[in-house]
Amino acid sequence: MFQGLLQNSTLAHFFIKFLLELVLLLTLKSVSKNDSENISRWAFGGIFIILLRDLFLLFFPDPSYRIASDGLVSFCIVGMFFWKSHPKWVLSFGLLSLLFIILPWTLEGLGLLPPLSSRFFILPIPVSAIGLIILKGRPLLDKLFTDRLSRWSIPSALLIPPLWLLFFPTERALLEGLITPLSYLALIFAVLQYGQGGLNALIAERDELSNNLDILYNFVFHSSDSLRAGGDLNKLMGFIAQTLLEGTRADGAMILMVEDFEDVVKTYAVQGLFTPLEPVPDGIPRSVEGIQNWLRELKIPLGQGLLGEIAKKGAAVFIQNAQQDSRIVPHPSLPVGSLIAVPLKIEDRIIGVATVVRRKGVDPFINADFDRASLLADFSSLVVNNIYSFQDVTERSDIDTAATIAEDIQKTLLPKRIPKLSTLSLGAFSESARGVCSDYYDIIPIRRDRIFIILGDIAGKGIQAGLIMVMIRSILHLVTNTNRDTATILNWVNRGITGKIDLDHFATLQILMLDPTTGKCEYANAGHRSPLVWRQNVGLVQTVDLESVPIGVESSTEYRSITFTLEKNDILLLYTDGVVEALNDKGNPYGVRKLISTLQKSNELTAPAIVQLLQGDIKDFTKTVRQHDDHTVVVAKKL
Repeated sequence: MFQGLLQNSTLAHFFIKFLLELVLLLTLKSVSKNDSENISRWAFGGIFIILLRDLFLLFFPDPSYRIASDGLVSFCIVGMFFWKSHPKWVLSFGLLSLLFIILPWTLEGLGLLPPLSSRFFILPIPVSAIGLIILKGRPLLDKLFTDRLSRWSIPSALLIPPLWLLFFPTERALLEGLITPLSYLALIFAVLQYGQGGLNALIAERDELSNNLDILYNFVFHSSDSLRAGGDLNKLMGFIAQTLLEGTRADGAMILMVEDFEDVVKTYAVQGLFTPLEPVPDGIPRSVEGIQNWLRELKIPLGQGLLGEIAKKGAAVFIQNAQQDSRIVPHPSLPVGSLIAVPLKIEDRIIGVATVVRRKGVDPFINADFDRASLLADFSSLVVNNIYSFQDVTERSDIDTAATIAEDIQKTLLPKRIPKLSTLSLGAFSESARGVCSDYYDIIPIRRDRIFIILGDIAGKGIQAGLIMVMIRSILHLVTNTNRDTATILNWVNRGITGKIDLDHFATLQILMLDPTTGKCEYANAGHRSPLVWRQNVGLVQTVDLESVPIGVESSTEYRSITFTLEKNDILLLYTDGVVEALNDKGNPYGVRKLISTLQKSNELTAPAIVQLLQGDIKDFTKTVRQHDDHTVVVAKKL
């Protein structure tokens, strides 16, 4: 019976195409897990249309159906390349495609057009789709597919069948038996290449994150030497320059710091072979050693030259081809090829400039180098600020010196501004208990549909707890800018600090990713207290329970995440131990029950007002009793 079916060419062609389509669907399913560009969703749609078309043609062999489906598949192809960046283009293309399909088809049915003339109307649809991809989708095409053959497999598979039908309408057997199956094979090849490209990108992303984590760890570890050396700023600057040099694979690195009383930036450290960016004065030896010695004593007035301008305005500069930039005066024996210069800032105050260069003839810096240099500069600013804080208090001899430094570190880490959103109200407060600095919270807006709320509690006291907080914050700001889920991010943070801190300094940490528009939340927890959620529709407070162990204990711990949704006027409240363990003059704790009661009474207020009310209620409860743990609360209310 099966042999008899294969003798029928129509059925044989159908089974061949059906098997290829099935393979293509399975291939797409396998690569869709790592599909950050939403390619798979549109590809599924196009293949589903083709599958229905072939099934329909098996029973109703009308060429018009094939012609119409080519237009719909073209719409899916355009969606693959442009939905994420230009959804209005895709919708407009879809409406025009439907018009070009329905109008000639209707005219054919009414006898106003000759049979099969609709193919002349529909042919511009796939042709224009390919034109769009070539003219506007080329960067995404090059990004998604790893070689030239796979880049053009999808456009080719899209164009060849309708062109064949246009120019050889009678050669249906060759179209069904060879051309169409070959186009499916081209699609399968392209999808496999896309999957391999996605895998390679994930591996590269993992390696880059791993390298950044190692660099940050070494930075934290070695920068503490400056603290132990009594706040040796010159030693720290040399280490920062060396870290930038190695981290960006530069030829030279230079750190300049602002001298407030002179309105200049002065060189504090030079590592490697730094190439001059401005004319070398007369009288300076033109040898490499002579130029490097001049650079080590360089002073630049604020606002003068490229580096002086950065020190004044605080805008980072990334120049891939320095030979074409008029702000740089090339030196004949040491010409600069590419350059990255980033400001060192403490809050809004510019304290210096970090610069790395590569010589002419060497591969220029890339975006990843700029991102790493910016990350290291931000982290360096934090460490320099800690050194400044340390130097300010070196003359203090009272017992609370370490606690004061730790408090300064904590204040530096906490967010300076809380985002104001139309669909979400946010509020937070954090109060340090004297002698202890262990709470950490952060609100990190990544994009419109992705904002992170972080809350943690570091075990231990003083500067050690503050440095661990620095490590956790740096890792989080690095990895939250990816498409990973909260459980994966928590796993990365745990692996980043486990083995690099004492067991006496483990930390509880909770990470919540929230879509301000839809209210969808994804939550991962590492041993922290369960958040509270006020549900407006039922008038009750619920807890979000997810048991786990703290970070920093075991690197192999695998954390998990759960999802829930905040509806309109629902309130999310995250808090640390110190809130419910706050004691009054009778030794009674504030407790979870009183916290829930306060939240219920304040559900009509905005998040900042709820926070203010909670802060005042805790103060009224504790009065003048000295507390032994920090109080931190973060509130988010869906509007």
